[in-house]
Parts: sequence; structure tokens; C-alpha cells
Amino acid sequence: MDAPQLLFTTGRIGRLTLKNRLVMAPMVRNYADEHGRMTPRYLAHLQCIARGGVGTMILEASFVDLDGRGFRNELGLHDDSVIPGLRQAAELIHAEGVRVGIQLFHAGRQTSMQITGRRPVAPSEIPCPLINELPRALNAAEIRTLAEAFGAAAARARAAGLDFVEIHAAHGYLIIQFLSPFSNRRTDAYGGSVEHRRRFLDEVITAVRKRVGEDFTITIRLSADEMVPGGLTPADTAELAAWLETRGVAAVHVSACNYASYTRGRMIPPMAVEDAPLVQYAALIRQRVKIPVIAVGKLRTPALAEAVLANGQADFIALGRELLADPDWPRKTQTGCADTIHKCIACNQGCITRLFDQRDVWCTVNPECGREREFADHGVLSKPRKLLVVGGGPAGMEAARYAAGAGLQVILCEAQAELGGQLCAAGAAPYRPGWHELLQDLRGELQRLGVELRLNTRVDRKYVEREKPYALVVATGAQPVRPQIPGVNNINVMTARDLLEGRGTACGSVLVAGGGCSGAQTAEYLARAGHTVILIEAEGDIAADAPLDERTLLLGRLRTLNVNILSHTRLLSIGNSSVQLAVAGETSQMAVDTVVLCLGARPENSLEQEVLGLLPHVFTVGDAVRPRKVTEAVIEGALAGLGVAKDSSRKTPTAAVTG
Repeated sequence: MDAPQLLFTTGRIGRLTLKNRLVMAPMVRNYADEHGRMTPRYLAHLQCIARGGVGTMILEASFVDLDGRGFRNELGLHDDSVIPGLRQAAELIHAEGVRVGIQLFHAGRQTSMQITGRRPVAPSEIPCPLINELPRALNAAEIRTLAEAFGAAAARARAAGLDFVEIHAAHGYLIIQFLSPFSNRRTDAYGGSVEHRRRFLDEVITAVRKRVGEDFTITIRLSADEMVPGGLTPADTAELAAWLETRGVAAVHVSACNYASYTRGRMIPPMAVEDAPLVQYAALIRQRVKIPVIAVGKLRTPALAEAVLANGQADFIALGRELLADPDWPRKTQTGCADTIHKCIACNQGCITRLFDQRDVWCTVNPECGREREFADHGVLSKPRKLLVVGGGPAGMEAARYAAGAGLQVILCEAQAELGGQLCAAGAAPYRPGWHELLQDLRGELQRLGVELRLNTRVDRKYVEREKPYALVVATGAQPVRPQIPGVNNINVMTARDLLEGRGTACGSVLVAGGGCSGAQTAEYLARAGHTVILIEAEGDIAADAPLDERTLLLGRLRTLNVNILSHTRLLSIGNSSVQLAVAGETSQMAVDTVVLCLGARPENSLEQEVLGLLPHVFTVGDAVRPRKVTEAVIEGALAGLGVAKDSSRKTPTAAVTG
């Protein structure tokens, strides 16, 4: 595949010349220490991305004041102690010929006392609709002090050797809280008219410029459309961008939304949202300004990124989750190997969901993300040993991939006729194309690495004894729960997994028992196939285990499809053409033709017990340990494959490994 032409032309932002048009977007990782300082883990992660060929890197939203911290292990720019670590990052990144900046950030009302230890601050005493903590309104003196804090933070960035700073005026954080009538109800010099609402940003720009000088580049990130009643509109933001150009801002980085509109799926577009949903906003702003415009938001493929530049919709392309999934995305693209990119599938399981839970960022597609040092510790074995992997789901495939990549002789056994495990069912549900993409990617890797596949193969102790492997990975997954109720084994009853994998067929009206994410997606699958669908859940919330934006979009689609949702409802018994339900303490009968069970799963790890004492090296991974998300399965599988490879390279084997 030929490399795109425009992506790898040089570009200019302010006085900076950038080697290509690809920018690492500023995503918080939660890899900093408790004081907001750079860590060795973070440095290794950044170095890996820099080596992957990106032209520019914007380090994450970094709090300029302790009150403005938005995430527990976010980078800080609040005092001079952060400078040495940032200087190390700048030196590592510059060594790869890459420019680097950092985002100046204050969360305003979009944080919590649990994070900062203090009551959040804001222009007005209006709580964030998502976090719902009442903030304290800043007085005029405090506002001026905060503007100076932005300036001091920028000075620290320059002292650390960074090339530019980006002011974070998007996503509902403090600066846009002042800019927007949605969050600013002040009647003083900082509220009311457009001019007054811009005053804080104007003072921030002045303070930053005073501290870094006229020759230092300043960019800004904006939410082009807040997507809330009374919020900033694309027309408002286009006017704002034109004003910012007169204030000496060198580039505009165009995003959308705030926390109140996060569930619209545009701030960090999930799997269910089409690619490139924000490019239209970048194009609109580019028509109003002469300075460069940076487009962002699910620009997953080189062809798509190239088209945005070719169509004149933006000047630079920001890649966020794409570089978590594959830091070599730019290099592979430039060398004509774009078909080998491990694409972000926008599942948001490992990155954004973990981040909003105040945990460190992982990546479902790339288990090395945030573990770069750990995965760099092994080479290729000179004398391969045999590894037997049992189970061809994501955990087993990833174990096989990493072990084979390290030089082990890998045999992968799968009881079914095809690889994939629960990825097959997940990818069959509507609006879930990423799971099929991941499955195809993993299958391709196993073929490339020469892993021996044995399908339709069940493994027991005797099988392991015959093969005599050095190590065993048990990745046998989990089995759907079938409750012990009358009629559960009737011919008109099946599990959601059997349905989605084609081993069962629904007829007529269908009751889906279990309103978790999987049950809700199964209900959508059936409704789109033309069935009348009833979805019941014993607890109160439907799809409570789904990422917040995915859940909101899914529930909206279920309403459109007229799925009948009954919460606080339990399945008591199943007949040939009806079911008995318990609803709020009352028993009722409902006519249905088919029942689909989606009531969770139990680990299937009997092989682990069967081989007890047979092998010194046994790893049990994924749902065979405990049913969870694909992210955990992939990472545990990869670490198991890596663990076998490391152990094989030792002169003296370690003791038995389980779990």
C-alpha cells in the first residue's frame, strides 16, 4: 500500500517546523506520581510513541493549580518540582526528531473533592450535571490569580525545554466554563456579554505570553459545539477562533462537548459512533482563520486522515487512542505498511472508562500500552520450547501471539470450529464492528507467526501428557449461567451466546433475561431482526456495566426499536409459550415464544485442576480466572505468553506458576 502524501509533508505552527502532519493528542494517562510528576513508566511510554514516527506530541492536560486537578495521577504544572521530569520527557522526545508541547489545564467544576480534597471552583455556583458537586464561585481576585497560574505553568513548560503550550479551553473545563452561558451566570466583568465571558481567557493568554515571550508558540483546544441547551454553538466557536487568531494563538485544535453532553458520544467517540464525527467542525473553523487547524476524533485510518487534509478540512491530524493502540501508526503508514496497523477499535474499555474510574489507562488492542518497560525485557529464544495454549478466545490468542513472537513453539487448541471465543458473539451485535476487527487482527497475527492451530480440539490431562509441553496456558473462558428454574432446558430456551454465534434461532416474540450490557445488545440484535422483544433485569439499571456514552446511545436505540424494558423483574419459570415473572413482588404471566438467557457466566477452568502436579508452569488467564472485559483477557493473555518466554530464557526454571 502506497504511503499517503500529505500526512508526511512538513508543516508549521507558529515558529515551529514540524516534520509531518500527525500530532499526538493530549490524553490523560494517570501515569504520573501522586504529586503530578513524570515517572519512569510514563517516560518509556512517551519514548515509544516518539519512536513511532509522529511529528508532534502534546502532553496531557496538566493542572496549573491544585484546585484544578481533574484526575488522581494526572501530570501537573503547578510547581517547579515537575520541571526535571518534563525536561527528561522533552529530551527523549526531541532525540527522535519530534516536537513536544503540553496542555495547560484547570478542571473547574468538572472535578471532585475526592480528587482535590477541596470544593471545586467555577465561574458560578452551578454543579456539573455529571459529577454533581456544587462548586464555589471564584471572586475577581481569585480569577486573576488563576490567570497568573496559567502563565507560571507555561513558564515551567518552557524551562523544561518543551516547544509550545496548548491552552485547554474545551470539554467543559474551567476556561470554557467562563466562555459559555451554559455554565457562566455571572453579572460582573467576567460574565454576561461575549466580551466579558472571554475576559478570563484573554487574561490567561496575556499571562502566558508575558511569561514565555513573543517567540514561544501557543495553541488552543476548543469545543466547537458543546451540544447542550444554552452552550456554545459552532457559529460561536468560529467567531471565538477568529478572535483568538488576533490574540496571537498559533493553531486551533477542534474537539466538541463537555461532561454534560459526554453521553452524546462525540467528545471521545465510542465504537457505536461513525468515524471522524468532528471533522465538520474543524472544516468550519478553518474557513474562518488563517492559522492552522488540528482535527481530532476517531480518525482511525491513514486513508481517512489523508482525506481530511486533501479535502482542506484541516491542516494537522491529532491521534489519541490510535497511538495507544499502535504507537507505530505513523511509521507503518509512511513505509507503506498501513495494513499492519493495530487499529483502535474505540471500545473505550481500557482507556476512557478506566480513566474516569481514576485508574491508569490500558488499551484493549495493545497490552504493551503503559507496560513498555516490562514488554521490552525479553528477546527471541535461541532454543524454542513448546507452549500449549488451550482456548482460542482473546486471552488464548494473545498468549499465543506473544509467546510465538518470542520464539516459543506454540500450539493453540480450540474446542470450537473457529477462533474468537466470545469475540464472535460480541461482534455479531449491532454497532459493535470493533470486536470483529480485533478478531481479524489477532487471527492474522497468529498466521503470520506460524502458530499451530488445532480447532475442534478438546484438551484434557491425557492430551497434555501426550504433548509434553514446557508450559500450559489455560484460556478456556467461561460458560453462560443457566438458572435452576422450571423449564430452563426447554427447546425454546437458549443462551445469548448461542444465539449470537449462530447455534440457536429465535422465533416469534422473545424474552431476554438479563439486562446487563450483553443482554441489552442481544435485545437490540433481536429487535433489529424483527422480533417483538421484552428485556428484563432483576436490578434497577439496564446496561449498567457499559461505558457511560455507549450505554446512553444503546438505551436510546432500544427505545426507538420499542423494546419493552422491565427492571426489578425476575424470571421464575418457562413454559412452551409463556413465562412466569416476579415484578415488584407480584407474580405475572407473559406470553412469549422464545427465551434468551443472558445472566452472566461462570469460569470454565477445570483443566487447571486436571493437570495439577503435571507441569511446573501453568497460567490461567482471562474469563477462566473470572469473567470480565476483553481488555483484561487480552492483557492477561499477553503477560502469560511473555511470562513463559521470560522463564524459558532462564538457566534455572522458576517454581510452578498458577493463576
